[in-house]
Amino acid sequence: MPETFSLLEKINQFVEKENFELPVFNDVAIRVLKIAQQEHFDIKEMSQLIYQDQVLVAEVLKAANSPFFGGLTKITTIKDAVIRLGASQVSNLVLMASERSKYAAKNKKFKNLFNKLWKHAVACAIGAQWLAKKLNYHEKDNEAFIGGLLHDIGKLFLLRVLDTMQSDPKTALEISEDLTHELLDSFHPLQGFKLLNQWNIPELYCQIARDHHNEEIDQNNIPLIMVRLTDQALIKLGIGIRHDPSIVLVSTAEAMILRVKEITLAELEVMLEDTLQIATA
Repeated sequence: MPETFSLLEKINQFVEKENFELPVFNDVAIRVLKIAQQEHFDIKEMSQLIYQDQVLVAEVLKAANSPFFGGLTKITTIKDAVIRLGASQVSNLVLMASERSKYAAKNKKFKNLFNKLWKHAVACAIGAQWLAKKLNYHEKDNEAFIGGLLHDIGKLFLLRVLDTMQSDPKTALEISEDLTHELLDSFHPLQGFKLLNQWNIPELYCQIARDHHNEEIDQNNIPLIMVRLTDQALIKLGIGIRHDPSIVLVSTAEAMILRVKEITLAELEVMLEDTLQIATA
């Protein structure tokens, strides 16, 4: 652990010296989210807004036409996507698409880690949302989605800093794979909490980033519990950086709090594997 703390100090010094930060949320994505929250929204207004960013258009249409969301006919316009999936789901896809560009490595050494982290984030978002709907917490499903997408953003930040430092001749940092994993596991909750606070993200998502590995669970924070349970299911399946097939989901504190039946947890695992069709598209 002393070596890990030493590395964290180097990271903090680099971040401060180079004024390093992750790109903030895409402005179009934020505006789309606000429109989707309105009781009566204008499909044309939402579509025109998304069309301002061709990358978002391509990503949303690709996800909407994936087998996970697929219908009988191919979706060719954002308006069709809103009609088929609903404004809320489309806004979530826009947010997801806007986040994808952050998961890119400069150093080949980290490419696999970034890919795994992206798959985990997408699967956790969609899985937590699915779980909220399945357990009739419909008013919490969007919060569960966003919380799942952002819960490991501390890992993303730390990995982006390490990637930049290793690609910078001035730092010439060499770090082992074991030390990288130890750093990510130990410090990502607090780092994610600090980062989301700096972005003035709603407190709920800051708490999810900070508390998704805490031993004590806030039983009143339903989105947090959804994310925690989905996160453990992903670790069991090996979707992400960590893999522990010995996890028994029905025995977890989260499953007990939510009173989730074993068959529902089995359905969750199948659904999570299906979400990879979106993450790898």
